[in-house]
Amino acid sequence: MLTFLLSITEEDNKSKTEHIYKTYHDDMIRFARYRLRKAGCVNYEIDAEDAVQNAFVKIIKYISVINFNAPEKAIKSYIFSIVANEVNTIISECAFDKSIDDCTELVSDEDFWDKIDLKLYYTEVVEEIKRMDERYSIPLYLHYCREMSGKEISALLGIPEKSVYTRLSRGRKLLLEIISKEGTPL
Repeated sequence: MLTFLLSITEEDNKSKTEHIYKTYHDDMIRFARYRLRKAGCVNYEIDAEDAVQNAFVKIIKYISVINFNAPEKAIKSYIFSIVANEVNTIISECAFDKSIDDCTELVSDEDFWDKIDLKLYYTEVVEEIKRMDERYSIPLYLHYCREMSGKEISALLGIPEKSVYTRLSRGRKLLLEIISKEGTPL
């Protein structure tokens, strides 16, 4: 992978890329495997490699913003936040890949689902949720289809619980607007 990364890195940043790779690659892999395995992703070994490769591509893209004179702890924190974001993306994809047929019976927020005739429009609603910005679609899916609490979603996504509830609220509003615009009866 290092050869690939160096091939997509600008000449004057190759030594920085190589330093990051040699210093953090193994820890990045271990971190990604642990998070993916804990989240229940079946192919966590392969997914961990994908997460780390995607993280390196982003690191290379923004390598000019990394202050290599900063304390090592700050650099490591920046790098691992990128890996965590990539892992969260894969975890959300694992959740979407699981069968959602059993979701029709999981109604937990009646104020929201009362406005949607779940039995008639469930598939269309789930498809609209999937097309929404991930910022809103992932919390909506996890909360309504997987019946995860705000605290569980917070831990899974690595964001504050208050942010989860804000995203759920905004996501519900956006979803209702989308459905209304498309003429789906509520």
